[in-house]
Amino acid sequence: GIKTGYNEAFIIDSKVRDELIAQDANSAHIIKALAVGNDIRRWYITDSDKWLIFTRRGININKYPAIKNYLMQYKHRLTPGIKGGRKKGSYKWYEIQDNVAYYNFFDNSKIIFPDIVKESRFTFDNNGIYVEATAFIIPTNNLYCLGILNSKIVWNYLCENTAVLGDKNKGGRLRLKRIYVSQIPIPKATEIEKKAIEELVQKCLDAKGVEVEEWEAEIDDRVAHLYGLTDEEMKIIRGE
Repeated sequence: GIKTGYNEAFIIDSKVRDELIAQDANSAHIIKALAVGNDIRRWYITDSDKWLIFTRRGININKYPAIKNYLMQYKHRLTPGIKGGRKKGSYKWYEIQDNVAYYNFFDNSKIIFPDIVKESRFTFDNNGIYVEATAFIIPTNNLYCLGILNSKIVWNYLCENTAVLGDKNKGGRLRLKRIYVSQIPIPKATEIEKKAIEELVQKCLDAKGVEVEEWEAEIDDRVAHLYGLTDEEMKIIRGE
C-alpha cells in the first residue's frame, strides 16, 4: 500500500473531499477512495469514509489549487529533510512520500488484504480503491486464487509459516508480509474445478461475508481435495 509520510494531511473524509471539489472540480482527479488495513475484512471492505489526496511524484500541484491550499497548512510537517518534517528524500513537500510507481494497479481489479490479521481477511476490489501502507494488493481478478487464500487450509499454512505479533496461542496476530504470502503454494486445478470455486467465491463476495458459512465449507472441501488432504487431516485443520 501507499506510505504518505503523514496521513493526517493526505487522508481526508468525504466532507473535506466535497469541499475541495466544490472549490475546484479538478480536485476530483487526484482524490481516491481509500481503505486501510482495518477496513479490509473477509469477502468485503467496510465503508469507513476515507479518501486519499494522491499527489504522486512529478505532479503539477498548480493544476489543483484547492488541494495545494489545503495542504499548505501542513507544509512544515510535510517538508522532507527538516526538523519536524518527513524523512529526507527527493520528493516535494506536497507529494506522497513513496514513489508508488505501481499506482496503476490500484485502478484495476485486485485481491487486497491487511498487513496484520488474526483470521483470513482476503477480499476483492474492482472499484479502483487505493490502499494505505497497512494493506497489500495482488493485481489479479482471479477469484479461484481468492478462494484458495480464504480457505482454512491456507490459514493453517500461514499460522505455521508466518511471523507472529505476540503469542500465537494467546491471540497473537500474523504478519502477512510479501515474503510469506508469496510462498503460499497454489494448487493446480482443471477449469471445471476452478469455476466451481469461483462461483462460490462470488456468492461470498455478493453477500459481503454475511451467512456464507455453507459456501465457505464447500470451498474448504474443494480446496482440500486439490491439495490432496485426507478427511483426517481436514479434521485437524478444522480443530475437530
